[in-house]
Amino acid sequence: MAQKIIRRFKCPSCAGENTLRKTRSRNSKEKLLQLVAFLNNYKCRKCGWRGWKINITIDAKAVKKIVVYLFLVVIAAFVVYNLLKLVV
Repeated sequence: MAQKIIRRFKCPSCAGENTLRKTRSRNSKEKLLQLVAFLNNYKCRKCGWRGWKINITIDAKAVKKIVVYLFLVVIAAFVVYNLLKLVV
């Protein structure tokens, strides 16, 4: 099975370009960290460095969604605040 090469990262150890690939988690602690913290394991093909890189990419579509959700949260907070003022 061919490993996918991650082109957007440079190796922090040897600064090699196009040398990082995703690796599997070795234990349950790494699996849990990967799920909770949006991190992935990577390994350099050139020097053998193994470590974590963040797994979040933000593009224009994601920014639009974030703005919409923040707007909805502000509206919901405003409505709840006014409803609580009426009750009290």
